[in-house]
Amino acid sequence: MKILQIGKYYPPVKGGMESVLRDLCEGLLEAGHEVTALVAAGEEGARREAILDGRGLLVRCGTPAVVASQPLTLTLLQEIRTAASRWCPDVVQIHMPNPLAAACLLASRSCFPESTALTVWHHADVSRQRIGRLLVRPLSRRLLKVCDGVCVSSEELRKTSAELAPVNGKVRVIPFGIEPDRWTPGDPAAAERFLFVGRLVYYKGLDILLDALHLTPRASVRIVGAGPLGSALENRVAAEGLADRVEFLGECDDTRLRVLMADSRALIFPSSHDSETFGVVQLEAMSAGLPVISTRLATGVVSVNKHEETGLVVPPGDVPALAAAMTRCLDDPLSAVTWGEAGRRRVQDAHHRDEMVANLLDWYRSLLARS
Repeated sequence: MKILQIGKYYPPVKGGMESVLRDLCEGLLEAGHEVTALVAAGEEGARREAILDGRGLLVRCGTPAVVASQPLTLTLLQEIRTAASRWCPDVVQIHMPNPLAAACLLASRSCFPESTALTVWHHADVSRQRIGRLLVRPLSRRLLKVCDGVCVSSEELRKTSAELAPVNGKVRVIPFGIEPDRWTPGDPAAAERFLFVGRLVYYKGLDILLDALHLTPRASVRIVGAGPLGSALENRVAAEGLADRVEFLGECDDTRLRVLMADSRALIFPSSHDSETFGVVQLEAMSAGLPVISTRLATGVVSVNKHEETGLVVPPGDVPALAAAMTRCLDDPLSAVTWGEAGRRRVQDAHHRDEMVANLLDWYRSLLARS
């Protein structure tokens, strides 16, 4: 079938949504389907490029500005309409939240064949920006109302999402999956440092992590990622005498990240706000044989790492509990290895990319059969 994916960005831009979109596109192409993906251009600039040696097409739309995390992709409307009228996709899937793309898609509905299935992958509610919610909510509600189906990554997100409550009957749970062979297994027992990977933003819980370091004088951590809190975090680390135990590495490509994963005791995933709805990096760490220390958020985060099985789970915002988990990982390297091995098995069994793609295709076919 012909499948049009509409996302926010695409790798090498870093982020969970971006990684999921790449894995979906590549998995669908390997399954023999035609795929075109429309996204905003990052630093690489507007261009058209091949996916998987020309089997698919990626269109990076020119982005002259970004406002409140929303890329202003001025050519996206025309690209959607061109794909609709000339390529005639069987399925369109938009990854939300992405309000400008939602507006463009709604404005282009009449350009698609009546048989086209319009689907939404809902990654998260818009919860932090009050003005953003007021502007985005009508678009989101309209799109969710008119689309043929909605999918989410976890049952927890389906239950807790306020935006999905009115359309709960057409929501399908399709767990995220990754390609585990991208990651090289390491030996957590041989490493001493912890690893954090993610955007340096409010909901990632980095303030909690730094507080916990004061209670764990033996612990050190590498922080991979960039974001608006970067300078403030570096200043805090310097002011509080943590510079010898906290290393800021900025954004790293997958090659560098594989090396870091293989040289870490555990991944720390201290997210403290419901804006965090899954955490694909947890799966990546598990594929590298790392135990995970995560938080018990009510969203899909809690569905990934299993306490005392693939790592340790602590209450969000609980500094002493996070410090105790870090200490336990340092004191008990054999458990760290056991949890890491269990994590690798969990990805293979429950979060493999091929399983995600197979479930998605089954869902697509069920939607097309109704039309």
